Amino acid sequence: MILAMTRRREEKGSDVNVAAHLLRDIFTGAVDAAVVITNDSDLGLPLRMARAVIPVGTVNPQTGYLAGALRGLPTDGRGRHWWRQLQPTDFRSHQLPDPVGKYRKPRGW
Repeated sequence: MILAMTRRREEKGSDVNVAAHLLRDIFTGAVDAAVVITNDSDLGLPLRMARAVIPVGTVNPQTGYLAGALRGLPTDGRGRHWWRQLQPTDFRSHQLPDPVGKYRKPRGW
């Protein structure tokens, strides 16, 4: 049962922002590892560059297959990389309790 679905794709330049911040943080030594939540193939090259230096976890928040440009091997570059696809159960099992203070979930959730 799907409780709620929102799918809105528009070009905002956020992939460029994610890539720039990820690479800056890596090359300045600000992070030892990273987790990137995306299925945007535009991040393929920045993720490959990141994997050469630090372990990177990639989480696919969409249904369907991981974009080919985001794939790799756990042993590429620095190694210890991982991939995961979020499932509906991940969202259901991580809901806040109902109610939270004076706030309640909408009917049907």
